Amino acid sequence: MKAKSLAQWLPAVLLVAAAIFLALGPFFLKGYWIRVLTSMFMFAVVAEGINLIAGYTGYPAFGNVVFFGVGAYTVAILMTRAGLPFAVSLVAAGVVAALFAVVLGFPILRLSGHYFAIATIGVNIATREIVTNLDVTGGGHGIALPVAQGSPAVLYGFFYYLMFLLMVATVAATWWISRNPFGFALRAIRDEKDAAEVMGIDTTVYKVAAWAVSALFTGLAGGIYAYWMSFLEPAYAFDVTISVKGFAMMLMGGLGTVTGPVLGAFFLELLSEVVWGSFLNLHLLILGLFIILVVIFMPRGLLNWLNGWRLLRKSLGLEQRG
Repeated sequence: MKAKSLAQWLPAVLLVAAAIFLALGPFFLKGYWIRVLTSMFMFAVVAEGINLIAGYTGYPAFGNVVFFGVGAYTVAILMTRAGLPFAVSLVAAGVVAALFAVVLGFPILRLSGHYFAIATIGVNIATREIVTNLDVTGGGHGIALPVAQGSPAVLYGFFYYLMFLLMVATVAATWWISRNPFGFALRAIRDEKDAAEVMGIDTTVYKVAAWAVSALFTGLAGGIYAYWMSFLEPAYAFDVTISVKGFAMMLMGGLGTVTGPVLGAFFLELLSEVVWGSFLNLHLLILGLFIILVVIFMPRGLLNWLNGWRLLRKSLGLEQRG
């Protein structure tokens, strides 16, 4: 009984320990690792955003990076052209990205499968080209944001905690959605759209709402990134590689789970840093092979694989059943 109680509480204990470690990170980690962890938090938000529309709703949004770019450029334009403070610009970034998703959602979310995936990539490319040819965005030359004031240690800590809090908020929102009727409706749409409609679910409205929430958090991540880097150019702000990487992180951790995308983001980013430092010329090749192996042997992600392994041990009598 005692062993069973410990096993039940172990995930929660590990989660709290990890949260405390990350919350205190800037006090004992060096600048390089603060930057790496900040990047991990950012990709965790991107992966969790994709999870809401792909994992829970079943719509593979490979062009979700469009909201990252929209959020980033909203902050850049409002700070440089309108002279607004970062806090106001960041809130606007999330709102603009969410509204952009609503406008796109009603026509595009009527598509499904690979048609929807290709459409999202097309929207991202079109948006990038528009941004590249506008004077207000700085065009293809990019746009420089006001440089944040403070010592390197203070600035590292500021962006670290900002991205960390955004990641926590994104996970909390996903957890809340997964446990209320909104989340149940999204899963019903994912499993059988026609049956969901027969049950009285307005599938278009729910899909658009899910994409808007995804865009909100992705846009906020882009807005923080813009101020963090203090320079933007369309080629990276709308780089589809960000979406592909986020998709891989979601699949690696476990799509349709609350913490799986975060686990995948941390694992893949950490692996990327290790491989980059040790195998500079073979960096992308090794990462690609590793992702292929994970998809083949753990197609439902790390979390689902661990849960399945635990059930197997119980069935074989290797763990106490209680």
